[in-house]
Amino acid sequence: MIKIKKVNWIDEDSGEADILLSDGLHSIECFCSDCDVSEGDMFTDIIYGFNIKHIVKSLNEEYIVDKKTDYYHVQGELIDLKNEILQIGEFKIDLSDGNIPKDIKQNEYVEADISRIDIY
Repeated sequence: MIKIKKVNWIDEDSGEADILLSDGLHSIECFCSDCDVSEGDMFTDIIYGFNIKHIVKSLNEEYIVDKKTDYYHVQGELIDLKNEILQIGEFKIDLSDGNIPKDIKQNEYVEADISRIDIY
């Protein structure tokens, strides 16, 4: 179960905020516009990655969320190749803004660098 751990309002009148999501093991900070959420709320949607680079097959079958200075390095299971959905713990991340190499198959583990993650 993913929870909204923190809401950092950028502009409350326009509903723009940075949101910290956590599934208990992994945490991801996302941008939210038209935001109507509160700390402690449950989050059940997909999150969307933008400016995705370096998508490669991983040799390790584990979930990783590593926040760098200006991007996230993530590793997870590609659970839906057609819709380009990566799962990391409870998180489902849409990778359709990136280019998944043709040699990667559904249910394989991949790594990627994502510079922006949004929720809608």
